Amino acid sequence: MLLLSCGSDRVNIEFKTSRQIYVDDSKTDPDKLNKELEYDLREAEKKRRQKQREAEAASKAKTEAEQKAKAAQSTQEQTAEEETAQPEEANQPTQQK
Repeated sequence: MLLLSCGSDRVNIEFKTSRQIYVDDSKTDPDKLNKELEYDLREAEKKRRQKQREAEAASKAKTEAEQKAKAAQSTQEQTAEEETAQPEEANQPTQQK
């Protein structure tokens, strides 16, 4: 309670930006600030779009790899079935003789 009632302890907060912006508003060019803000917004949007494209490309590459793996697996299964079917067909004519 004693510290709160004491008004002599002041805290001076300094910002990194120059004091002139806050002191003299007539020197601050609003058009320049708007242009800087628009530029920052455009750059942020570009970065967001680039990240989105990279994520989509990675997702697309992953699905294509999965499809290729499934196709390769199915072709291997088909060739294995054909190989097992061929010896059975070869045994049938020899039994008929």
